[in-house]
Amino acid sequence: MTTSQRNIGASVITALIGIAAVLIATPLIISHVGRAGYGVWTVSMAIVIYIGIVEAGMAPAVQRYIAVARGADDHAGAARVFWSTLAFYLAIGLVAAALIELLAPQIAGLFDFPGVLEQQATELLRIVGLAVPLGLAMAALANLLQGQGRFTSIAFTAALGSIGYLTAVVLLIGGSATLSQLGWAVIAQQLVLLVSRAVLVVGSLRVRPGFVSGEEAVAIAGLSARLQLSVASLIVNGQSDRVVTALVARPAIVGEVGIASQLAESGRLVAAAPLVPIFNRFSSLQGSDDQAALQRLFARIDGIWIAAGIGGVLIGMAAAPSLIEGWLGSGFALAGSFAVMLTAAYGSNLLFGVRISYLRARGDAGLEARLAGVLMALNLAFTVPLAIAFGATGVVAGTLIAYLIGGGWFALRFSGYAPEVARVPRSELISSVLWGVGFALLGGAVAALAANAIPAGWALVPIAAITATAWVGYLACVLRITPTRGGFRRWRDSLESQLASRDESTTQSP
Repeated sequence: MTTSQRNIGASVITALIGIAAVLIATPLIISHVGRAGYGVWTVSMAIVIYIGIVEAGMAPAVQRYIAVARGADDHAGAARVFWSTLAFYLAIGLVAAALIELLAPQIAGLFDFPGVLEQQATELLRIVGLAVPLGLAMAALANLLQGQGRFTSIAFTAALGSIGYLTAVVLLIGGSATLSQLGWAVIAQQLVLLVSRAVLVVGSLRVRPGFVSGEEAVAIAGLSARLQLSVASLIVNGQSDRVVTALVARPAIVGEVGIASQLAESGRLVAAAPLVPIFNRFSSLQGSDDQAALQRLFARIDGIWIAAGIGGVLIGMAAAPSLIEGWLGSGFALAGSFAVMLTAAYGSNLLFGVRISYLRARGDAGLEARLAGVLMALNLAFTVPLAIAFGATGVVAGTLIAYLIGGGWFALRFSGYAPEVARVPRSELISSVLWGVGFALLGGAVAALAANAIPAGWALVPIAAITATAWVGYLACVLRITPTRGGFRRWRDSLESQLASRDESTTQSP
């Protein structure tokens, strides 16, 4: 198994671990605090996630510079980037935690929560606000591990963090904790992640500690600023559904949007997991100035990515209502309809993930930054009036419209920023859509039958397996893979031979 394959597999496992924790914890929390209470939980988590915007653009920039330093065998340079990032993150995190502590009553008062729930929201914000500096410090460690290509370590620590979170949730619920006290589970998760990742990077930081030079800081800040708007828009657009809904709908409806968002975001996390090691690989090739290998790698992966994404979005949309019914029961039909729209929205954005990774690796984030501005402007233009007219449904529909228009805008302009790379033929795109529709209809129908025949909770795994099987069948058809072990092995060997380069077999950094 090559390093790239191992890294992609580890990234997918990391995403699945986080999803498993959400799938287990969500029914427990809803059962303990009710749908209205879960709506408050959803909004509180969204507000804290907004703080992550501070780190959003810097993370890929830091990972790129660490990966480039690794490609040039500059371990001292990678360490300087890490220490500088950690100091900056801690300073921002402590200020953010202090502001949340002071402004929690005013933030909770913005929403139409009943009196008791408003007080719980205030207390919950203050507790999870403590997770901000912990989370940012943990993110600095994660950036170092990812820049070094240590994705297996990321997966291992993610498992430990999820175990810590679920253990805390179970213990708190068993002890009749209030809604706000459940926030300590988030603190427990961040502490486990912080400690475990700190242990793993000690060996990588044996060089003398130091900070980046002024010139290096300007270069990192410049790329970070260009990426900031893009990654921030992903967070803003993703979390704004919950926050805006809370301004126009009851807490129980906010909970339905939160459930739909969790399902759609789970799919996005799994789908996007390979992008970090792909970006890491692109950056290493850029650092070694092997442009021919970089363009060859991009052309092959981009075609596979778009084909896989088209089928994944269509099949995911068809299966979304059944997945929610199999997860939580039959009383969440509204969440199912929201999940269909959000799956389409997030999926359309992910179709261009490899192209964005390519531009980032080259240090060119201009188009990505413009896309971010377009998405946020479109989201504002459509979400607000539709929310006023149609409530929660209008909020989610506005997000879908914004993503579809934004995706088309990006597709039309990419060739102007990367004229040197090959394009996916139109005939392949049409074939992917036709195969995707067919497998979506088949997979969605079988998933609906399973949701009706199997009790809630127990049905989730079979429905997920049906969805995955439909997607694998789609891939076999659209990528022309013989559906046997030998057929897959031949396709994989052919792909590896096309992507092979002089340092592909390099092992992970210690």
